Amino acid sequence: MSLALLLGLLQGVTEWVPVSSEGVVAATYSFFLKRPLEEAVAYALWLHVGTLFSAIIVFRRELMQIARELLILRRRPSPLTFFLIVSSLVSGAVGLPLLLLLRHVPNVAGAGVMAVVGSLMLVTGGVQLRRPQPGTRHRDELSYIDSTLAGVAQGIAALPGLSRSGLTIAVLLSRRIDRREALALSFLMSVPASLGAGVYSAATQPGLALTGSSAAAILVAFLVGLLTIRGLLAVAGQLSFAWIVLLMGLLILGGAAFQIAL
Repeated sequence: MSLALLLGLLQGVTEWVPVSSEGVVAATYSFFLKRPLEEAVAYALWLHVGTLFSAIIVFRRELMQIARELLILRRRPSPLTFFLIVSSLVSGAVGLPLLLLLRHVPNVAGAGVMAVVGSLMLVTGGVQLRRPQPGTRHRDELSYIDSTLAGVAQGIAALPGLSRSGLTIAVLLSRRIDRREALALSFLMSVPASLGAGVYSAATQPGLALTGSSAAAILVAFLVGLLTIRGLLAVAGQLSFAWIVLLMGLLILGGAAFQIAL
């Protein structure tokens, strides 16, 4: 049970920071229980149910508005609704094939991509320190290009070692989205992604979803996820764009190094 609580804690934190929550949780699960990689990944995906509810609670107003728009079938959905629909469809189209091929992809492949992304973000942050150009675009200005790029970023995060939040936030910041909006949009994108991850896990490893330890892990992931989301959103509003990018770059590089070490 103590291991389940630890795994829930790891999921609750790493889902929202530039570290692959799937990689960290799966590696920890496999290390302590000596179980196959496929089972460890399925367990890590199942814990996304906990952080799914964290995001639903924090962004309940936005999600209710999106649900209303979908139910009444508005001809012209709001930019936010359009963004989530397109990014989710693109994520599924990119991520599902990668997830099915997961066992054939070494962990270091995703970590290598993260290292490149982190390095590029450090360069971008350095330029921004010299020529401050903070992101000023908000959710009512989201475009099809924003939605597609964010969806691709989230989809390829199915690869071991890649951070979903790190990649999506990096893409949104590069599109000149306001820093707090970038975090919020990335977190909102996690709702359909986490739902899909939970369904996939339950379908491939149904036994994992029916244990008391997994229920405890999900509860911990939910509670810790709530605190982590609120804390990150609060901090994002107090930092400059350049420092946000530099911090993200350093965290992504650290996450890549951690994945390689595992």
